[in-house]
Amino acid sequence: MKHIISSFVPQAGKHSATCSVRQLLTHHGMMLSEEMIFGLACGFQFYYFEYKGMNYPLIGGRIKPKNFEENFARHSRIDLLVHRSQSEQKSMKQIVENIVRDEPVMVYVDMGELSYLHLPSGYHNGAHSVVVFGVDEEEGIIYLSDRDQIGYAITYSPEEQPQDFHQVPIAEFTKARASRYRPFPPENAWVELNTKTLIQPRRNQIFSAIRENMYHYLNPPLENMGLSGIRFFARTLNEWQYWGANKLHESAFYAFVNIDQIGGTGGGAFRKMYGQFLIESAIIAASPALGAIGEQFLFLAEQWDDVAKLFYTIYQGEQPGLLENIQVHLEQISSFEEGLANQLVTVIGTA
Repeated sequence: MKHIISSFVPQAGKHSATCSVRQLLTHHGMMLSEEMIFGLACGFQFYYFEYKGMNYPLIGGRIKPKNFEENFARHSRIDLLVHRSQSEQKSMKQIVENIVRDEPVMVYVDMGELSYLHLPSGYHNGAHSVVVFGVDEEEGIIYLSDRDQIGYAITYSPEEQPQDFHQVPIAEFTKARASRYRPFPPENAWVELNTKTLIQPRRNQIFSAIRENMYHYLNPPLENMGLSGIRFFARTLNEWQYWGANKLHESAFYAFVNIDQIGGTGGGAFRKMYGQFLIESAIIAASPALGAIGEQFLFLAEQWDDVAKLFYTIYQGEQPGLLENIQVHLEQISSFEEGLANQLVTVIGTA
């Protein structure tokens, strides 16, 4: 059986989750920016984790996968149905049935198992999402749209050739979906859109999302998350200087990737996307104060990008002493972010 959704148009994007959701919405005639999707999902966060068996710490500027889609559905009032299955065959059958009905499907995959990305051996991240829009069972091929297109790279590998869409062997696709590697194993998860719930966001929905996001950012459940997580990260750099050359090399590279836009953050550890969300929201909600704070978030994103560049310099084998410089930057960033978050709390509270 072969079926490709002829009306589906692959789109490049800044971040895999927001790009995937936007492609589902666009396919059904609803235009929503990636930034608005990110903001309604309460996406702004920070975390620093070290997992046993991983040679580098996990650093991120957004909330955990799966929670992202659930938050978006709750605040946007657009139903995104997240499914998981222990059965690879059952989940694949559901995807094929959706494709036959001309319904593209958002799917979670382990990036390290997709050969077209040409990622380093041993790298795994199951928080990555793509959109499946075709299947050819006779040829054993899945048609999927990632966040890249020609001219929009998704990895730093010189071997990678960005494409408007990718034809992936079903066996490889299945392995990427069933991967159990940390972090965030994909659990054969797929996301469906309830097309009967498509509505444009309003002021109260936007304010609700910002209020919830700032609360969880300022009051994280763990010390290594949220605002306190940035300060935790800064303190942990004291230990980095004693790491072996290989671990420091890898850690610096992945810190760079998870902050820089090449890693799918939109720039500045997602701070640029959140700033643009606030600027867009200022118009919808008739709240100029949101726009002013959004502009400050864009400046904040530049500070994060400076940190990313310093990590990349360390990755290149130059000046390990830059860790102290990065610490100073992170301490300044944390104070700046605390001020912006409290400004948002005040604006939303008085609205």
